[in-house]
Amino acid sequence: MLTKHTRIAELAKQDKGLKFTSIAHLLTQIALYEAFVCLRKDASAGVDGVTYAEYEVDAWENIRKLHDRLQNGQYRAQPLRRVYIPKEDGRQRPISIPSLEDKIVQMATVDLLNAIYEQDFLECSFGFRPGRSAQEALDEIGRVICRRPISMVLEADISSYFDTIVRDLLVEMIEKRVTDGSILRLIGKWIHIGVIEDGRLLISETGTGQGQVISPLLANIYLHHVLDEWFEKEVKPRLKGEAYEIRYADDCAPRAQRGPKGPRSVQLPN
Repeated sequence: MLTKHTRIAELAKQDKGLKFTSIAHLLTQIALYEAFVCLRKDASAGVDGVTYAEYEVDAWENIRKLHDRLQNGQYRAQPLRRVYIPKEDGRQRPISIPSLEDKIVQMATVDLLNAIYEQDFLECSFGFRPGRSAQEALDEIGRVICRRPISMVLEADISSYFDTIVRDLLVEMIEKRVTDGSILRLIGKWIHIGVIEDGRLLISETGTGQGQVISPLLANIYLHHVLDEWFEKEVKPRLKGEAYEIRYADDCAPRAQRGPKGPRSVQLPN
């Protein structure tokens, strides 16, 4: 499996315009089992109530049945369970908890898609990426501030980012790289699934539930196109001096060095 993912990564790196039309077959029983063992064992259960320990009792048979449903088109994503956790400012952050098997399929899909998108994502992006961390983002901020003659800092945090992603645009962005119908249908199930809160099924028109395993990758794909590439291709060439963007998920800090004619203001995209 690692070899196949490595080959996909090589193809994605060689041709930035290549579209992957047939990769769903790599969601094998082994890939699903490896995804299962990578899940948090103490994570809260979804609406199905199934815990890691319960699933583990007969894991291989459960995985085999899950794989069969994926193969014959009988896999159905289950609604998310909504819980709230306190934020530092006293407000409540909504978290959407998937069922265990949805976590498994999403984890395997993330591993597969990472082989492609890790070749596309820019160096400025640190959040929710293999081998990258919040500490590395902080280190990069420190490096830029301490070693470059910075004269302007703009800190941005997108309010309710995961809940406000425009789904149609997200799918269009994904299709620039992945056109495998099976993968796109899976993503469609996950982003359109409803949320159970206080016994009611709530359906929204935007967003991808924060708490789903797939959501951080989808969020990075979206901001890669609307922010990172925009900053790199549109903003930086217009500035008189140097400019840097450092992003951790939806938190970013573009920084500009004073040029010969002083810093210029930049209008963020709508």
